[in-house]
Amino acid sequence: MVKSAKYDSLREDNSVTAYFPITQVPEHAEAQSFELRTAMRPAVLMAQVQDAVAQVSKAIPLESSTLAQQVDDSLMQERLLATLSTFFGGLALLLAMIGLYGALSYLVTQRQVEFGIRMARGAPEASILGLVMRDVSLVLAGGVAAGVGLSLATVGLLQKMLFGLAARDSVTMLAAIGVLPIVAICAGYLPARRAMRVDPMVALRYE
Repeated sequence: MVKSAKYDSLREDNSVTAYFPITQVPEHAEAQSFELRTAMRPAVLMAQVQDAVAQVSKAIPLESSTLAQQVDDSLMQERLLATLSTFFGGLALLLAMIGLYGALSYLVTQRQVEFGIRMARGAPEASILGLVMRDVSLVLAGGVAAGVGLSLATVGLLQKMLFGLAARDSVTMLAAIGVLPIVAICAGYLPARRAMRVDPMVALRYE
């Protein structure tokens, strides 16, 4: 009796399996596989195994690989997808940051007269900063709400491509939501800083 194990793929379900002596399945006698557990480095062990097999017959072909290599090979498609997803996700995040910066810069330009009037009446710079960051917060809240809703609605389509991770993993979702405020603050800081430095006299003459 042995523990249940996955035989061909990490994705397969544990199925009923029986192990037979090789002599009872002669159709598989030509291609035999052996699994060796060792505390030493696999390369050192395989050199000893090859010497032992060569002493029996030098005509016996021998191929070897570690369990880690087999697992890596079986997850090649998933890792390629993860790499591409990370790249395009980062690219989308960068484009979103640039777009948000452009939109906020335009907003600051349009409200330059308003900021000038506020500062002429004694409004502190912190209040101007707060006005710009409030707009950032509104954009951020709308983006997070739309993004979470779309991801929950469509993530089921990617379930088959995920391994060891639930389609609606809360930790991953919270991590993504945590990154967005950082991006929004970075994109909104420069326009907000420019708004804080508006000269009231110049702003009042602005058309």
